[in-house]
Amino acid sequence: MPFQFFHKFSDLINLALGRNFEARKKSLRENAQLKQQKAMANAQIAYELELMKIRFSEQLLRTKARETSTTQDYKEFLDMIDEMKAQIIEAYPDMPKVMALVIHQHAKRLIDDIWNSPDEQLQSQCRVKLAQFIKVVYDDTAAVLVNEQHAKIPTRTLYHIEKLE
Repeated sequence: MPFQFFHKFSDLINLALGRNFEARKKSLRENAQLKQQKAMANAQIAYELELMKIRFSEQLLRTKARETSTTQDYKEFLDMIDEMKAQIIEAYPDMPKVMALVIHQHAKRLIDDIWNSPDEQLQSQCRVKLAQFIKVVYDDTAAVLVNEQHAKIPTRTLYHIEKLE
């Protein structure tokens, strides 16, 4: 009888240990799978982060290049407006210099409106206004320089400024 008791007790312990062993084995497998999934997820996240870094880095380079080009265009416009002022002064030597400065400042304000407008549609409208204004200035100065007329002031240009204000 004592022998049977120990035998059954031993069977129970083995059974319990056996189940524990199987449960541990299953738990270890599940832990290994979870670690593998976590490692793969971390690798995927690292890959996606690296792609985003590259994408943002390249986007930053494009934005810098675009802004540099835009700034260069802006400077060229200002230089051309300065040339326009010199042509107006040459075409109208009797005109008070302050009028040439008013025309110059008006053109500069139109250019600033283009560059400072928040959206493309407003910028487009400002470009049209600038183009119209430059055409009027060109027509006034060309008529004086080509025909060697001796007008005192660029009347159409000044009228155009008054009309826009």
